[in-house]
Amino acid sequence: MCATEQITKVTSYLDALGVNYRLLRHEAVVTTEQSRQVVHVEGCMSCKSLYVKDKKSDNCFLAVLPFDKRADMRGLASYVGCAKFEFATEQRLWQDLGVHRGSVSPFAFLNERNGHSAPLLVDAAVWNCNKIKLHPCDNTATVVLDMADLKRFLSSLGKQVIVVE
Repeated sequence: MCATEQITKVTSYLDALGVNYRLLRHEAVVTTEQSRQVVHVEGCMSCKSLYVKDKKSDNCFLAVLPFDKRADMRGLASYVGCAKFEFATEQRLWQDLGVHRGSVSPFAFLNERNGHSAPLLVDAAVWNCNKIKLHPCDNTATVVLDMADLKRFLSSLGKQVIVVE
């Protein structure tokens, strides 16, 4: 799926839910620091999305953390009864969510494949923020929306959400 199709898939779904959002187009950004410099939105949570895998099983999870928070792989894993997480491979990311590194966000749940349904681990600071910005499965655009609307999006998918400290 090309970038435009990915973005349209996300925005069409949000439109169907009646979600108010802003779509910002920009140069490709890969890191959260690049994103903060290129896509600055006042009063909006900047975050990072990581696709992680339990080291001992084949179970994957999507974790969303504030952009400047270090990912504690053992700490995150403990919330789901695992010993430690590692980053999922690029191949696994594409296989499960249909996106590449740098374009991961909860919107990738729209692309879940083969009956795969990764739970979402979301940091409490992100879960409790007012406004958030996320890639719409492509790193040349950003969707800005109220957190209440992201929660409605996740609920519409029946997504399991685990809030972590």
